[in-house]
Amino acid sequence: MKKLFTLVLMLALLASFSVCAFAEANYQWRWSHYQPIDSIADKISKAVVEEIAEKTNGRIKIDIYPANQLGDWMEVSEQIMRGTVEIGLLPVSPSYDPRLQVRVLPYSVMNYKEAKEAYLGDDPYLLKIMADIMESVDLKALAVVAEGFGGGGFANVPTVDVLDPATDKGGLKMRFPPGNQAWENLVKSLGFSPTPVPWGELYMALQTKLVDCQIGGQPYNTWSSFRDVVKCWVQYNTHFQNSFIYMNLDIWNKLSEEDQIIIKEVCMKQSLQSFEEASTEDAKYMKMMSDAGIQVIVPTDEQLAKISTMARQQVWPVMDDIIGKEIMDEMRKRAGL
Repeated sequence: MKKLFTLVLMLALLASFSVCAFAEANYQWRWSHYQPIDSIADKISKAVVEEIAEKTNGRIKIDIYPANQLGDWMEVSEQIMRGTVEIGLLPVSPSYDPRLQVRVLPYSVMNYKEAKEAYLGDDPYLLKIMADIMESVDLKALAVVAEGFGGGGFANVPTVDVLDPATDKGGLKMRFPPGNQAWENLVKSLGFSPTPVPWGELYMALQTKLVDCQIGGQPYNTWSSFRDVVKCWVQYNTHFQNSFIYMNLDIWNKLSEEDQIIIKEVCMKQSLQSFEEASTEDAKYMKMMSDAGIQVIVPTDEQLAKISTMARQQVWPVMDDIIGKEIMDEMRKRAGL
């Protein structure tokens, strides 16, 4: 009986030690993302954080701060560079290095199949390019998160052929992100008059007809933010919209190899899932737009090929001096140019 009692006591103590070991994290991090609660980004954040805690036996505990709770995503990016915020799921700003504009280079990829090959394939060349540049600004790229393919929203149903770049657009003014030369030249290549408008002022610009149409969004944020002022949506597939899961490089380098492998594998798993979800959401929100009376135009592969060829010929040479000729030559090679 004494031996049995001793054995039970030892097992109880071991169990209590295990609980304590799991409860006491070696690392207590903050995770920031800029999307609303229950968005794709929020769901991915929760899944990654939970699985990392489980697979590291609680060594790494991460608290999630959604919807810009820690500040604007650009501010948080700078905090991650300094290490005051450890990790997040956020866009990557080219203000730190202009080469990062390759992330949303117009027509770098044409569809989800090409995007998946470029970021998750056997030779994920775009992920490698982004990861190398991000390391130069003290960020460790862990995975890309798909958010949709871009298109154009029109305040009125257009009376001109919006799918033929050579067609006279009658002076229609199309919004592009201020200061982005690639997007300014993309608008020109599509035949529209480029007009710079910040994203936060876009609703009013469409409502007051300061611009006739916009570019830079995708079905999800067009439906959620502009459905009251958009009468037509054209799925141009202008760019692959994405964010990255990334963390402070110094903090990453101090982790054990075991923890690095766990974090990387968990993030890549959710990255793959995001491609399926983003594709489904593109279709979902285009249907919602259509059901609400918004005209939805989806180009054929042939029409997209014509548009992308024109854009690549007119936009990509401009980016040689911004992104760098070495990177742009790689993009041309991958596009078969």
